[in-house]
Amino acid sequence: MSSKPDAAPELFVPISARANYLARVHTGVCAVLLALCLVPFTARFYTRIRPTLRLGWDDLLIAMGFALVITDFALLQFEMALQPGAISIPTVTHAVKLAYLAIPVWVAAMTFIKLSVVLTLLRIPVNRIWTFFLYTVAALQVAYFIGNFAFSFTQCRPLAAVWDPVLAADPSSHCLGATATRITSNVSSGVNTATDLALSLAPMVILWKLRRPMRERILVCALMAVGLLASASSLVKAIIIQEWGNPDVDGWALAESIATWTVVEQELAVIAACSPSLKGPLQRFLGKIGILLTRYDSRVSFMTRPDTTLARAVGVGRECKREWHGYE
Repeated sequence: MSSKPDAAPELFVPISARANYLARVHTGVCAVLLALCLVPFTARFYTRIRPTLRLGWDDLLIAMGFALVITDFALLQFEMALQPGAISIPTVTHAVKLAYLAIPVWVAAMTFIKLSVVLTLLRIPVNRIWTFFLYTVAALQVAYFIGNFAFSFTQCRPLAAVWDPVLAADPSSHCLGATATRITSNVSSGVNTATDLALSLAPMVILWKLRRPMRERILVCALMAVGLLASASSLVKAIIIQEWGNPDVDGWALAESIATWTVVEQELAVIAACSPSLKGPLQRFLGKIGILLTRYDSRVSFMTRPDTTLARAVGVGRECKREWHGYE
């Protein structure tokens, strides 16, 4: 009698208790920040709809960016839902696939958010150098967006070898190594940090030089400083990812740490982009408790700078424009 050959044993990947703990931290922190994003995001659109509708391209871009942030958070949740123990290769493949697809979603989200900030800052009528600076930042971000997309979809041939370990082991498959991934991540972090700092610090310097009341300048700069936290998140992620490909490191836990800082960076970017919209409500609230930032209309800020159309719509004329610049 001939005996049937033994079936190949099913392969499993271990999920450590530390990885499970980091997954819970990811879900808790990112879910709370996502809820906090709704406050300035809602305030932004409320102030752009009332008393008159004055939505612009910057509002469309931030809405698209926020939608992609939510998508990115959802794509990474399957990876975070796995329990400690040994999980099958098909489950790992599905989780890694979703996590990898979250990378281009993250790049698109950050690009839309930063382009929205650029369009918002173009409302500050400083000079041509300021305009050129903002367009340069936008061009750098778009170039990074294109380059990252190209890398993401050419890292492996076929692409499925990125997340399918069986296909990756096939001699006909070709993938760039962990070194290329680290280099790309370092470049990404460098561009992200540079643009974050540029879009956070430069307008703070410009606004600080305007002839506005000191308390008002402090409030606006404090709201915009949230962007520096996004820069810090990008730097932390750049440091962590240096361990990628190290066989002595818990790879699943490392991936979850990278995912956490990636989502946190996006959420802080949304908060930073929309926080200046809280200037009006905060100014009116402080006025009610006796803390006056300015004797003028609290609606006046670089988020809602009066132009010709807005001046006709809400009755704000030349005097309000002069007030935005700080002239009596």
